[in-house]
Amino acid sequence: MKLNLKTSWITLVACASLAPPTLAQANDPDRDIVVVTGSATPIEYEKMGQALTVISGDLIEDQGYSYVPDVMRQVPGLAVSQGGAAGSLTQIRTRGSEANHTLVLLDGIDVSSPDQGETDFSTLLTGDLARIEVLRGPQSGLYGSNALAGVVNLISRRDIDGHYVSVGAEGGSFNTYQLQGNAGFGSGDDYASVGFHALTSDGYDISRDTTAQGVPAVSLGGRTGDKEGNSIATVDLRGGKAINDTFRINGMARYLNKTSDLDGQAYNDPIPGQTYDDASDTRHKQFLAGASATLSLLDGKWETTGSASYVDERRRGSSSNFPFLLPGQTPTADDLDDPLSLNGADSTRTKFTLQSTYEFGGPGLLSYVTGFVENKKETYDNPFTARDESRELTGVGAQYRGEFAQQFYLLATARHDDNASFDDADTYSLAGAWVIPGTGTRLHASIGTGVTNPTFFETFGFDPGSFVGNPDLVPEESEGWDAGVEQTLLKGLAVIDLSYFEAKLENEIYTDFGPPPDYPSTPANRTNQSDRSGWEASFSIHPTDDIDIIGSWTNLDATEPAGIEIRRPENQGALDASWRIAGGPLQLNLGVTYNGEMLDTDFGTFLNTAVDPYTLVRLGASWQVSDTIELYGRLENVIDEEYEEVIGFRSPPQAFYIGIRLREENAR
Repeated sequence: MKLNLKTSWITLVACASLAPPTLAQANDPDRDIVVVTGSATPIEYEKMGQALTVISGDLIEDQGYSYVPDVMRQVPGLAVSQGGAAGSLTQIRTRGSEANHTLVLLDGIDVSSPDQGETDFSTLLTGDLARIEVLRGPQSGLYGSNALAGVVNLISRRDIDGHYVSVGAEGGSFNTYQLQGNAGFGSGDDYASVGFHALTSDGYDISRDTTAQGVPAVSLGGRTGDKEGNSIATVDLRGGKAINDTFRINGMARYLNKTSDLDGQAYNDPIPGQTYDDASDTRHKQFLAGASATLSLLDGKWETTGSASYVDERRRGSSSNFPFLLPGQTPTADDLDDPLSLNGADSTRTKFTLQSTYEFGGPGLLSYVTGFVENKKETYDNPFTARDESRELTGVGAQYRGEFAQQFYLLATARHDDNASFDDADTYSLAGAWVIPGTGTRLHASIGTGVTNPTFFETFGFDPGSFVGNPDLVPEESEGWDAGVEQTLLKGLAVIDLSYFEAKLENEIYTDFGPPPDYPSTPANRTNQSDRSGWEASFSIHPTDDIDIIGSWTNLDATEPAGIEIRRPENQGALDASWRIAGGPLQLNLGVTYNGEMLDTDFGTFLNTAVDPYTLVRLGASWQVSDTIELYGRLENVIDEEYEEVIGFRSPPQAFYIGIRLREENAR
């Protein structure tokens, strides 16, 4: 693997830090942490056979991560692609999968766009998150469609015993400002909380200094060197109450409003494949709500939960078209004065679930049997045409969880989905862990299948635009497995883990482009199998009470019949470290992210082209002025690395931010 000279020294430092032969799966020193992703019932992390990473809220705050995708860069097996400045489309690909193959949940509610079937991670801020759980491998046996490659579960703070209030403000480069506030109170069984997070930025110009036959590449409403800014705000409400000893209710609601400036991208002469300055933008509004009721009988051994959730999303955008000219021709003012083309969709998702679990047995043989049923209805309305579609899915399944001799742990899940619009699907997952007594060793393995249904967008197309839908698409299907070993060392001060994985994907949906000048496109299913394999390593080291170091490394081989998959680096790694000096008020933070060479489509040639590797470094410091006041600052992209994650779109340059946090807390 070839590294450019500017980044090689930092990469070598990161690699040296990753020197142990095996690295840890969970970024948390507490091996008894209870997780809720991958199992129908809460389960201790060490009993999980699946590959699961837990990122704590403390790490997110210490490193100053405002956007969830920046956190995801630290997770093994996940590749992040951001098309320019913050606020632009940001995708996550898990173990070489497509972006819509990873299910994203907020407190268990699917937050993906109902029409596009994937989550734009630029819509996710980190405010009031207690932790993030990332589950890798096919998970449709429990979660159904869209969990083909994994699940990201954003978990907010709840179960409050006491009260807390916090407010934070931050400002910095690109006229970026953010304000965040959270408050909650409760008695353990009963709680209520509210939170908001708002961010605005002028951004920077994501277009390269390009010209069209000597004329600046500027189209309608744009100007040379314009900036792509963004603003985003979220408001969250949560609450829960125990009606009596056996019955409780929970509920939550969230509203999102996001606006982002964009640049256009030309697909032909005179600036083939390049971005250009124009007045393009996108607007995204989403409302989601969920509620659940839980009945617990037989001293908690039989628990039944019914839940309902609703997602309503409105997206609008505008873009211009750069004129198609033959070589040597110069665009005129009239050529560049194309009207803005509007686009967007309105969509909803309504989901009802019923789940019942019975626990039986004792310490040597403890079993949990769960049955579940789900009904999901999604709607799609194109406001620019008469297109108005809906589809429905009903899924039923069961899961068995067993604990044997207090060292062997098993999860087995099977599910059947009755699809009104596609063929029915049967999926499964099987996972096991062996915690070998007295050794600090944990073996884990899993195997399963996944399915992702074609999206409304793929089925019915995009209008106005040149993307023609394909109503004959069939669901994508995957089968994969992984196996690994985790080792705890130095009486729990270090945990290291290494996992190997393989998966095969059938009926992969790809985009077939037509001839110039319009390059009409349509989706289709591949007839050949796509393969993914690789290894993931991670570690967590806590040499003293004041020092925390975590890291990860991923090696990936992801291919399709046409060759290597795009936007999936062969090698990537991350390192996060924090040091509270002598246990005092000053804490220093370091973050390093390495993204190896990968391929992307150059829309000037419509060929897959190599993208240079890059290394990002961030430095931060915080000062605990008092029990209630904390000052902090951070420098991102310390070496001012010039890089692209998507060809034609400049990624963020060096930036500096300072902020203050005020908090008063008396809660567990």
